[in-house]
Amino acid sequence: MRYKRAEVTVKMRKETLPLITDYVIRYLTLAENARVQDLYERCADYVEFVTGSKPGPDTAQHIFTELPEGKTYNDKLLIGIFTPTEQLVGILDAIRNYPTEYEWYINLLLLDPQERNHRLGERIYHIFSEWASNQGAQAIRLAILERNQQAQHFWQQLGFEEIGHTDPSGTQEDSRILMRRGL
Repeated sequence: MRYKRAEVTVKMRKETLPLITDYVIRYLTLAENARVQDLYERCADYVEFVTGSKPGPDTAQHIFTELPEGKTYNDKLLIGIFTPTEQLVGILDAIRNYPTEYEWYINLLLLDPQERNHRLGERIYHIFSEWASNQGAQAIRLAILERNQQAQHFWQQLGFEEIGHTDPSGTQEDSRILMRRGL
């Protein structure tokens, strides 16, 4: 996926996020960059698997500003998953109406290692997809690294189907599986 830097503006969202018991789900703001950086550092295993290196001091900054070509910050849904004590334990980064109208794209679903394997990712996805459907989405797309068999299995269990492949850097290491699920 090709990204560009977006000018970050803070605007009130018209829609509200869904509720989930035992966690708080809300939009992240640029003021929470340090919390996001802390989560990336706790998720160093994932960052290193995807990028080949440990998180740097500004790893979190990009999630607030990078967007696909042709999209604006108003299309970006950067959602934090918090414990009741306000500890950030997850991020869902999505783009509405991308790559086509009525399709939403999940760029990242990242969970603290302590929260993994407890079905939180599944719960978050189901809540998000129902909410997205209520907002007009008809399908959700995503791309995973082909070598990430665990992610492929996770998304397939949620009903996603492979729709293609991409090799953005021309190396097998970066080959991605494109997946889609209708709502």
